[in-house]
Amino acid sequence: MSKEDDIIARINELEAENAEYKKWRESINMLLHQMMDMLTKLTENDKDNKGEFTRLWEYSLINRYRIDSLPFELQDPDYKSFFYKPKILSKSETIKQLIENRKSIARLGDGEFAAIVEQKRWNFQDVSEVLAQKLKEVLASDEEGLLIGLHPTFYMNLSDIPEYDADSVRAYMRPMVRRLHAQLLSPEKTYGDAKFNNINTLDDVNNLKKIWNGRECIFIEGCQTGMGVGNDLFDNCKSIERILGPAENAINRYDDIMNEAVKQPKDKLILLALGPTATALAYDLYKEGYQAIDIGHADLAYEAFIRNAPNIYSVNIPYKYCSINEKVSGLKIEEINDKEYNAQVIAKIE
Repeated sequence: MSKEDDIIARINELEAENAEYKKWRESINMLLHQMMDMLTKLTENDKDNKGEFTRLWEYSLINRYRIDSLPFELQDPDYKSFFYKPKILSKSETIKQLIENRKSIARLGDGEFAAIVEQKRWNFQDVSEVLAQKLKEVLASDEEGLLIGLHPTFYMNLSDIPEYDADSVRAYMRPMVRRLHAQLLSPEKTYGDAKFNNINTLDDVNNLKKIWNGRECIFIEGCQTGMGVGNDLFDNCKSIERILGPAENAINRYDDIMNEAVKQPKDKLILLALGPTATALAYDLYKEGYQAIDIGHADLAYEAFIRNAPNIYSVNIPYKYCSINEKVSGLKIEEINDKEYNAQVIAKIE
């Protein structure tokens, strides 16, 4: 048998294996779907066994997500036609671009992609057609000095991360969501790392602080955000001034926030922490000639780090709108009572 015949035989063998795999996956999916339907009914009707049924239902759900994710993780040829892994700079290279080339960055995570299709994922932002259109414009842009930040874990080899984190990605990156990402992103574009603001080590802290070291900074944040209040994350800024937007639904005051921002000198660094509205602001401010950085949850990540908390959702500071407020409604947030903070506020848009 010739080498060419060997290759053809191997291709036929792999195609047969792939066909069997698809049949197996479909049958398992059908079984899991039936189990979940059955468990849902049992959970509703049998209060005595509700806890056990709920645990079994969650286990079935996780395994369904794992099965749905298999074609992408194994790079099934049928999925390559619409799915690709976007090119994303490393965390260190992203930070380097922000420091050395003074690039701006607008970040998109699961919440921003949900906002694009007008789905609500946070307490602090309702569905908004205006926001959806602005985020689409950001994703479609191709500006030399602006990085579009994506979460690399959405597209990476999930065997390289802890099982809990991998299952979280699988729960979000369902086939329909992967198709949405593939439609909105470009295989030719190079993106930044949206998680450049994560803080897990002292090196992470020191690297982040280099971005604003010695810079005159304008913070554009929610009126209950209080970046740097009670910690030393921004103590190496040359100066800090603050433009405060609404704690919730900031997109409704977008033009007012933008009008205040463009009054500031263009040599000042703008740091944004205003939910998905910050993504759009970073883009528009860049076009106006500013270096604008969507810094996101960096302050809360630092608060978690200095408290040795497992994540930002474990941090609950009475005078800050913490990540727990994004999921739990009605939590009372105290007014920031800090003279230095109050002196830094140059505009407040409610």
